Amino acid sequence: MYRTGLAFEAAELSANGGGTTIKRRRFGNVKICDVKVSAADAENIGKAAGRYITIEGRPTEHAAAWLLQKALEQLIPRKGLILAAGLGNPDIAHDSLGARSVRLLSCGAGRRSLAAIETDVSANTGIDTALMVKAVAREMKASCVLAIDALACKDPLRIGATVQITDTGIQPGSGVSSGTAALTSEFVGIPVVAVGVPMVSQLSGLTSDMRHKEYLISHANEERLTAQWSEVIAAAVNGLIV
Repeated sequence: MYRTGLAFEAAELSANGGGTTIKRRRFGNVKICDVKVSAADAENIGKAAGRYITIEGRPTEHAAAWLLQKALEQLIPRKGLILAAGLGNPDIAHDSLGARSVRLLSCGAGRRSLAAIETDVSANTGIDTALMVKAVAREMKASCVLAIDALACKDPLRIGATVQITDTGIQPGSGVSSGTAALTSEFVGIPVVAVGVPMVSQLSGLTSDMRHKEYLISHANEERLTAQWSEVIAAAVNGLIV
Protein backbone atom coordinates (compact mmCIF):
# COMPACT_ATOMS: atom_id res chain seq x y z
CA MET A 1 0.00 0.00 0.00
CA TYR A 2 1.26 3.47 -0.84
CA ARG A 3 1.85 5.90 2.02
CA THR A 4 -0.03 9.15 1.58
CA GLY A 5 -1.23 11.90 3.88
CA LEU A 6 -3.58 13.25 1.20
CA ALA A 7 -7.17 12.08 1.60
CA PHE A 8 -8.09 12.45 -2.07
CA GLU A 9 -5.15 10.23 -3.08
CA ALA A 10 -6.23 7.64 -0.51
CA ALA A 11 -9.82 7.81 -1.78
CA GLU A 12 -8.66 7.35 -5.38
CA LEU A 13 -6.61 4.31 -4.35
CA SER A 14 -9.60 2.69 -2.64
CA ALA A 15 -12.85 1.52 -4.14
CA ASN A 16 -15.05 3.58 -1.84
CA GLY A 17 -18.79 3.36 -1.86
CA GLY A 18 -19.78 4.13 1.69
CA GLY A 19 -20.81 7.75 1.31
CA THR A 20 -17.47 9.48 0.82
CA THR A 21 -17.82 12.47 -1.53
CA ILE A 22 -15.20 14.25 -3.63
CA LYS A 23 -15.99 17.67 -5.09
CA ARG A 24 -13.55 19.43 -7.41
CA ARG A 25 -13.41 23.00 -8.71
CA ARG A 26 -10.85 25.41 -10.08
CA PHE A 27 -9.83 28.93 -9.11
CA GLY A 28 -7.58 30.25 -11.87
CA ASN A 29 -4.57 27.94 -12.02
CA VAL A 30 -5.39 26.39 -8.65
CA LYS A 31 -7.37 23.18 -8.24
CA ILE A 32 -9.50 22.72 -5.12
CA CYS A 33 -10.66 19.30 -3.95
CA ASP A 34 -13.13 18.96 -1.06
CA VAL A 35 -13.32 15.42 0.34
CA LYS A 36 -15.75 14.31 3.02
CA VAL A 37 -14.81 10.86 4.30
CA SER A 38 -17.76 9.01 5.76
CA ALA A 39 -17.54 6.88 8.90
CA ALA A 40 -18.45 3.85 6.80
CA ASP A 41 -15.52 4.45 4.45
CA ALA A 42 -12.89 5.56 6.97
CA GLU A 43 -11.29 2.15 7.55
CA ASN A 44 -11.36 1.24 3.86
CA ILE A 45 -9.72 4.51 2.82
CA GLY A 46 -7.35 4.61 5.76
CA LYS A 47 -8.34 8.16 6.76
CA ALA A 48 -10.37 9.40 9.71
CA ALA A 49 -13.93 10.42 9.00
CA GLY A 50 -14.17 14.15 8.41
CA ARG A 51 -13.47 16.88 5.92
CA TYR A 52 -10.30 17.36 3.88
CA ILE A 53 -9.83 20.45 1.69
CA THR A 54 -6.93 20.21 -0.73
CA ILE A 55 -5.51 23.12 -2.71
CA GLU A 56 -3.29 22.10 -5.62
CA GLY A 57 -0.98 24.84 -6.83
CA ARG A 58 2.47 26.27 -6.34
CA PRO A 59 3.07 28.46 -3.26
CA THR A 60 3.95 31.30 -5.63
CA GLU A 61 0.36 31.48 -6.90
CA HIS A 62 -1.00 34.90 -5.93
CA ALA A 63 -4.20 33.44 -4.46
CA ALA A 64 -2.55 30.64 -2.46
CA ALA A 65 -2.55 32.36 0.95
CA TRP A 66 -6.05 33.80 0.41
CA LEU A 67 -7.51 30.42 -0.58
CA LEU A 68 -5.82 28.74 2.37
CA GLN A 69 -7.21 31.36 4.75
CA LYS A 70 -10.73 30.89 3.34
CA ALA A 71 -10.43 27.13 3.82
CA LEU A 72 -9.23 27.56 7.41
CA GLU A 73 -12.12 29.90 8.19
CA GLN A 74 -14.52 27.07 7.37
CA LEU A 75 -12.98 24.83 10.04
CA ILE A 76 -11.59 27.16 12.75
CA PRO A 77 -13.93 28.34 15.56
CA ARG A 78 -15.07 31.96 15.18
CA LYS A 79 -13.93 32.96 18.68
CA GLY A 80 -11.25 32.08 21.20
CA LEU A 81 -7.55 31.31 21.24
CA ILE A 82 -5.97 29.38 18.40
CA LEU A 83 -2.90 27.41 19.49
CA ALA A 84 -0.72 26.94 16.41
CA ALA A 85 1.62 23.96 16.82
CA GLY A 86 4.58 23.66 14.48
CA LEU A 87 5.33 19.94 14.27
CA GLY A 88 8.32 18.17 12.75
CA ASN A 89 12.09 18.29 12.93
CA PRO A 90 13.37 21.86 12.39
CA ASP A 91 16.82 20.56 11.47
CA ILE A 92 15.65 18.63 8.39
CA ALA A 93 14.56 20.76 5.42
CA HIS A 94 11.64 18.64 4.24
CA ASP A 95 10.36 18.19 7.82
CA SER A 96 10.77 21.77 9.02
CA LEU A 97 7.55 23.21 7.58
CA GLY A 98 5.78 23.41 10.95
CA ALA A 99 8.66 25.07 12.78
CA ARG A 100 9.29 27.58 10.02
CA SER A 101 5.62 28.48 9.75
CA VAL A 102 5.05 29.24 13.44
CA ARG A 103 8.21 31.39 13.55
CA LEU A 104 6.52 33.72 11.06
CA LEU A 105 3.25 34.07 12.96
CA SER A 106 2.16 37.37 14.48
CA CYS A 107 0.76 36.13 17.77
CA GLY A 108 -1.73 38.42 19.44
CA ALA A 109 -5.43 39.24 19.49
CA GLY A 110 -7.91 40.43 16.89
CA ARG A 111 -11.00 38.64 15.69
CA ARG A 112 -9.42 35.65 17.39
CA SER A 113 -6.34 35.27 19.57
CA LEU A 114 -3.24 33.40 18.42
CA ALA A 115 -0.43 31.69 20.31
CA ALA A 116 2.21 29.33 18.92
CA ILE A 117 4.59 26.58 19.98
CA GLU A 118 7.31 24.70 18.14
CA THR A 119 7.24 21.06 19.25
CA ASP A 120 10.27 19.50 17.50
CA VAL A 121 10.04 15.68 17.40
CA SER A 122 9.80 13.24 20.30
CA ALA A 123 13.10 11.63 19.28
CA ASN A 124 14.81 14.93 20.13
CA THR A 125 12.71 16.08 23.08
CA GLY A 126 11.75 12.80 24.75
CA ILE A 127 8.20 14.16 24.98
CA ASP A 128 5.27 12.79 23.01
CA THR A 129 4.22 15.57 20.64
CA ALA A 130 0.49 15.10 21.10
CA LEU A 131 0.84 15.09 24.89
CA MET A 132 2.88 18.31 24.74
CA VAL A 133 0.28 20.09 22.60
CA LYS A 134 -2.58 18.83 24.77
CA ALA A 135 -0.91 20.12 27.94
CA VAL A 136 -0.22 23.57 26.47
CA ALA A 137 -3.73 23.84 24.99
CA ARG A 138 -5.27 22.99 28.34
CA GLU A 139 -3.05 25.43 30.25
CA MET A 140 -3.84 28.28 27.83
CA LYS A 141 -7.54 27.40 27.59
CA ALA A 142 -7.31 27.29 23.81
CA SER A 143 -10.48 26.89 21.78
CA CYS A 144 -8.70 25.17 18.89
CA VAL A 145 -5.37 23.61 17.96
CA LEU A 146 -3.95 24.31 14.51
CA ALA A 147 -1.29 21.71 13.76
CA ILE A 148 1.15 22.42 10.92
CA ASP A 149 3.33 19.63 9.53
CA ALA A 150 4.87 18.10 6.43
CA LEU A 151 3.10 15.16 4.79
CA ALA A 152 3.89 12.36 2.38
CA CYS A 153 2.11 11.82 -0.94
CA LYS A 154 1.85 9.08 -3.54
CA ASP A 155 2.39 11.20 -6.65
CA PRO A 156 5.84 12.89 -6.57
CA LEU A 157 4.45 15.72 -8.73
CA ARG A 158 2.42 16.85 -5.71
CA ILE A 159 5.52 17.39 -3.57
CA GLY A 160 5.53 21.07 -2.65
CA ALA A 161 2.56 21.67 -4.95
CA THR A 162 -0.35 20.83 -2.65
CA VAL A 163 -1.66 21.88 0.75
CA GLN A 164 -4.31 19.98 2.72
CA ILE A 165 -6.53 21.34 5.49
CA THR A 166 -8.56 18.91 7.61
CA ASP A 167 -10.70 18.88 10.74
CA THR A 168 -9.58 15.35 11.64
CA GLY A 169 -6.26 16.27 13.24
CA ILE A 170 -2.96 14.60 12.39
CA GLN A 171 -0.65 11.73 13.33
CA PRO A 172 2.73 13.32 14.12
CA GLY A 173 5.54 11.58 12.28
CA SER A 174 3.20 9.57 10.04
CA GLY A 175 4.90 10.84 6.88
CA VAL A 176 8.01 8.81 7.59
CA SER A 177 7.12 6.41 10.40
CA SER A 178 4.29 5.02 12.51
CA GLY A 179 4.42 8.20 14.57
CA THR A 180 3.26 8.80 18.14
CA ALA A 181 -0.13 9.50 19.69
CA ALA A 182 -2.64 10.98 17.27
CA LEU A 183 -3.26 14.71 17.67
CA THR A 184 -7.05 14.72 17.34
CA SER A 185 -10.02 16.50 18.88
CA GLU A 186 -10.87 13.31 20.79
CA PHE A 187 -7.40 13.27 22.36
CA VAL A 188 -7.01 17.00 23.04
CA GLY A 189 -10.63 17.73 23.96
CA ILE A 190 -11.03 20.71 21.58
CA PRO A 191 -11.17 20.99 17.77
CA VAL A 192 -7.90 20.11 16.05
CA VAL A 193 -7.39 21.41 12.52
CA ALA A 194 -4.32 20.31 10.59
CA VAL A 195 -2.50 21.99 7.71
CA GLY A 196 -0.03 19.89 5.79
CA VAL A 197 2.08 20.11 2.66
CA PRO A 198 3.51 16.90 1.14
CA MET A 199 7.29 17.22 1.06
CA VAL A 200 8.25 13.59 0.44
CA SER A 201 6.95 10.65 -1.55
CA GLN A 202 7.68 6.94 -1.62
CA LEU A 203 9.94 5.97 -4.50
CA SER A 204 7.41 3.27 -5.36
CA GLY A 205 4.95 6.03 -6.31
CA LEU A 206 7.30 6.89 -9.16
CA THR A 207 8.49 3.42 -10.16
CA SER A 208 5.30 1.45 -9.33
CA ASP A 209 7.65 -1.13 -7.82
CA MET A 210 6.53 -1.90 -4.26
CA ARG A 211 10.06 -3.05 -3.43
CA HIS A 212 10.90 0.66 -3.39
CA LYS A 213 8.26 1.63 -0.79
CA GLU A 214 10.84 1.99 2.00
CA TYR A 215 12.69 4.70 0.08
CA LEU A 216 11.56 8.32 0.26
CA ILE A 217 12.23 10.99 -2.35
CA SER A 218 12.03 14.75 -1.95
CA HIS A 219 12.20 17.77 -4.25
CA ALA A 220 15.59 19.08 -5.39
CA ASN A 221 14.51 22.55 -4.21
CA GLU A 222 13.01 21.38 -0.91
CA GLU A 223 14.65 24.21 1.04
CA ARG A 224 13.08 26.88 -1.17
CA LEU A 225 9.68 25.15 -1.29
CA THR A 226 9.58 24.77 2.47
CA ALA A 227 10.39 28.45 2.94
CA GLN A 228 7.74 29.51 0.41
CA TRP A 229 5.00 27.35 1.91
CA SER A 230 5.91 28.54 5.41
CA GLU A 231 5.31 32.10 4.26
CA VAL A 232 1.97 31.18 2.65
CA ILE A 233 0.75 29.30 5.72
CA ALA A 234 1.84 32.08 8.08
CA ALA A 235 0.11 34.71 5.95
CA ALA A 236 -3.12 32.68 5.95
CA VAL A 237 -3.07 32.07 9.72
CA ASN A 238 -2.14 35.68 10.50
CA GLY A 239 -5.14 36.70 8.40
CA LEU A 240 -7.42 34.82 10.82
CA ILE A 241 -6.77 37.28 13.65
CA VAL A 242 -6.63 40.61 11.78
